[in-house]
Amino acid sequence: MKKYFLITITLALGMVGLQAQNVDDAKRHLYYGRTSSAISTLNQMISADGNNAEAIYWLGQAHLRNDEVKKARELYQNAVQRGINSPLLQVGVGHVNMLEGNTAGARQLFEEAIATSTKRRKEDPVILQAIGRANADGASTVGDPAYGIATLQRAASINPNDAETFVNMGISFLKLGSDKGGDAYEAFMNALKVDPNYAAAKYRLGKLFLTQNNKERFEGYFIGATESDPKYAPAYLELYNYYAQRDVNKAKTYLENYMSNSDKDCNVDFFYADYLFRAGKYQESVDIANAMLNGACKELPRLPVLFAYNYDRLGDTAKARESIENYLSTAAADKVQPDDYLLAATVLKKMPGREDAAIKYLQVALEKDTLRANQVMFMDTIASLFKKKGEFDNRLLWLQKSYALNPNPSNLDIYNIGEAAYQVGNLTLADSMFSAYATKYPDQIYGHLGVAKTAIAKDKDTTIGSAVPAVKNLIQVLEKIDVAKNKSLILQHYGYLVYVHANVFKDYPAALLELEGLLKIDPDNSYAKQTAEQIKKVMAGSRQTSKKKP
Repeated sequence: MKKYFLITITLALGMVGLQAQNVDDAKRHLYYGRTSSAISTLNQMISADGNNAEAIYWLGQAHLRNDEVKKARELYQNAVQRGINSPLLQVGVGHVNMLEGNTAGARQLFEEAIATSTKRRKEDPVILQAIGRANADGASTVGDPAYGIATLQRAASINPNDAETFVNMGISFLKLGSDKGGDAYEAFMNALKVDPNYAAAKYRLGKLFLTQNNKERFEGYFIGATESDPKYAPAYLELYNYYAQRDVNKAKTYLENYMSNSDKDCNVDFFYADYLFRAGKYQESVDIANAMLNGACKELPRLPVLFAYNYDRLGDTAKARESIENYLSTAAADKVQPDDYLLAATVLKKMPGREDAAIKYLQVALEKDTLRANQVMFMDTIASLFKKKGEFDNRLLWLQKSYALNPNPSNLDIYNIGEAAYQVGNLTLADSMFSAYATKYPDQIYGHLGVAKTAIAKDKDTTIGSAVPAVKNLIQVLEKIDVAKNKSLILQHYGYLVYVHANVFKDYPAALLELEGLLKIDPDNSYAKQTAEQIKKVMAGSRQTSKKKP
């Protein structure tokens, strides 16, 4: 009996050790983004022991990683109803409540879990970390990040050697707003102090600098994450996403690394199809997407977006519109990316009469995207759509918004505002922008041309002749840059000077001088020759009249 008892105890201890290792395996799978493997491991554990609260909790977390909130709720609630009294499962139910918008109910469950797990006035750091994890999850509008941070700080004071605690703390700081970026950075760096090779912390630092469009920093951290842990697939995916629109060959390398370190699931199929799209193999990408749609991956949320991109490039605007609008009408708002709205606008602006809908999508993208360069692009696109509609006042308004936000406006940005202002009759603004262009780019004709055009417009009906200095300057610039290329413009503006001198100023010698300049450019110009003869006759008649006077 004693021997049997010892064997039983040994086997039991062995099972406990195996279960703990399996939970750790599942957690490791989640860390690397391998949710399918995590779910498989945890389901096997729960099949062997249906009361394993830790396995049930982490299975729910795996479902939440897949955005399967309903599955997570059913799992947690069923476990509680079966009488599994675990503070960890209370946190799990609270986590689901929070994602569903019941923040008060979630907070109550969190506090109950803390109270239940506290022994001898010592809080359980595992429960505190789970609460912090829950509040770090979801969009910035989800949960109570301040409460999550306070809870994680208590967890860190008890167990300061868990790097994940500091990563979730940093994520929660970012949910409080961009002004907390410094606190988030410090939290992620604290995670690296605990574990210098903690790839998740470097990954989060990369995400932080990605929002600032700081390529040197974000690329360095993403690559650093893969160097610290070559199996960390999320960093490869971020690098793929960045280079997919910039260097398809470089993107392919990162995608291959992502695929080799990920579960062979729907996500891998999706990103391979996405790569084919980026490589210009649109029909091949559609074929894979159709295979996914007709198989186990038909519920993959972003599949319609992939179809929309491909149909747009294949020239099937109707199908592209159907796909993207279907996605936007069914997807959870916090899962829709700013580029999805941009895609919808890109498709709709190709369809006559759909400009207003395209503008609305761009305005939503503008609200969601925090990257300044993208916001400028959205504003410029809105301005172009208003131009297409003939609403020139609105065009000018959005161009001015874009210009005010753009730290490095291009020559085209400056010119567009000048042109838009000229078009609506705001000649003061037009002159200011064209003058700025001419000053910054003196060897280009467009600023000088705009200044002259605006000056001519200010002298309505050409009764004052105030545009003469601007027109003379333009002619000098045009002749200096390229006489042959600019011949038509030069002749046109010489004609303006001749008219003003002859008809407004009555300065016939000056008019003849401008005609001489015109004839140097075009010696056979019949207008110049005829006009010169007429002016000379007028001058001769004037001299005879003056002689007859007493």
